Amino acid sequence: MQPDDRLDSWKEIAAYLKRSVRTVRRWEHEEALPVHRHLHHTHGTVYAHKSELEAWRQRSSRAPAAPIAATKSIAVLPFANLSNDADNEYFADGLTDEVTTNLSRLRALRVISGTSARRFRNSASGAKAIAAQLGVRFLLEGGVRRAGERLRISAQLIDAASDDHIWAETYDGTIDDIFAIQERLARVIVDALEVHLTADEEQTLARRPIDNLPAYDCYLRARHEGWRWRQDAIDRAVHLLQDALDIMGDNARLYAALGRAYLQYREAGIDLSERPLVEADRCTTKVFALEPSSAAGMQLRGWIHYSRGNVRQAVRDLEASLEREPNDADTLLLLSNCYLISGRVAAARPLIARVLEIDPLTPVTRCMPAYADIVEGNVSASAIAAYRQMFEMDESNPMGRLFYAYVLALSGNNDEMRAIGNGFAPDVRGTLPARVAMFIAGGEPPTDIAVEQTASDVFPRLLAYAYARAGMADEAIRWLQIAVDRGFINYPFLAEHDPSTKSLRRDPRFTSLLARVRERWEQFDAT
Repeated sequence: MQPDDRLDSWKEIAAYLKRSVRTVRRWEHEEALPVHRHLHHTHGTVYAHKSELEAWRQRSSRAPAAPIAATKSIAVLPFANLSNDADNEYFADGLTDEVTTNLSRLRALRVISGTSARRFRNSASGAKAIAAQLGVRFLLEGGVRRAGERLRISAQLIDAASDDHIWAETYDGTIDDIFAIQERLARVIVDALEVHLTADEEQTLARRPIDNLPAYDCYLRARHEGWRWRQDAIDRAVHLLQDALDIMGDNARLYAALGRAYLQYREAGIDLSERPLVEADRCTTKVFALEPSSAAGMQLRGWIHYSRGNVRQAVRDLEASLEREPNDADTLLLLSNCYLISGRVAAARPLIARVLEIDPLTPVTRCMPAYADIVEGNVSASAIAAYRQMFEMDESNPMGRLFYAYVLALSGNNDEMRAIGNGFAPDVRGTLPARVAMFIAGGEPPTDIAVEQTASDVFPRLLAYAYARAGMADEAIRWLQIAVDRGFINYPFLAEHDPSTKSLRRDPRFTSLLARVRERWEQFDAT
């Protein structure tokens, strides 16, 4: 970002766009004008970047632009919990996710992931602004009222291009009717959008993977807990899923969910031992015993392989999972990452484009094109902007701050890098991401980090970079070896593009390591 790119008030933004402050405030609310906020103790301030305003102007109604999106594209917005009991929110979220999942399995329909759609919970933005940000033509919204066993579910389908309500329906019934209502919602949308279903897709919409209501209720509660990424919440999710299995017996969907819950202990940095992988392995075995071609089982097994550094095996399973469920954002994201760390950038780019189409507002998704550029040696202004955007979307996320500091260091922007790398809140300064970022920013090396604390290739690779930057070749090569063992075999990046390896390239230990990387990289497609 250029120094004069930033506008630091509503007045400056309005002057740049040659409109009144009132108009640009309305554009932010109704037409997704990209305005950022800093929240302080007693007030907030706004700012914007000229480059982002120009990009918005190109795609908005203020300039000739493309239509909102292709015809067959939809986002299922979070169903509102209209019950008197706030605890029923998990049920409304579960309905939202189940309808999203059912629709996303249809190849002729592009469906925005629940992760991106959830950003518009309780949003005051209009349909056109939401659709523009998500890149879709249609929106489904509604509400759920639950009183004991009684249910009332309202839903409406909106054409965002014209703001017309294509249909609106209310379903009254009991909890026993929830599966039929979910199927009915999906079929009404299919009919309204004139989506032609294959025979397999017809069966998919009619399938009820968990047809026991008490077990299904446990499943919905567990999924709601899993979104919180805290140990107590993941503990509850595991117990709920085990309760569900006790209630209805072996079930592939429940075992797949349980396996993912165990992996969340590692993904959240709570338990980086082998235990979560062993438990997830056990669940995978159960899934395939019940459904040998389960897409969820293949995705789960792919995650396990990736976590163990078996990237080629992970790719094989993730490709098979994607063949069965081509619109799963998690599979697309992990598979594209596996290709990038394996030096197959050309294979990753189409997957990145697809995941951006269906999950455009998840922070990590937004930086994936920039990651692909970086491993090809292109640390451009747009790549830096992408990581800054990821960071600003969730400034409390230590990983986002770490990645942004790393990219700023790659670009040579040392002043901002030090400010970002040392800017962690006191309560997270002891976390692994914070310690690595502060080391990159010139702080003390975190010498007490155990290898088992680092989970995937990410932390070892960034530690290798930081040690090389500090001129500590022994530790740099040691951590780089660990990153390679964890699956980072992008030979072109290590041999040519990674600035941290320049100081190591005359070291015989690095030369020997690079030779092993090249061998694995060249054999990747043959294994």
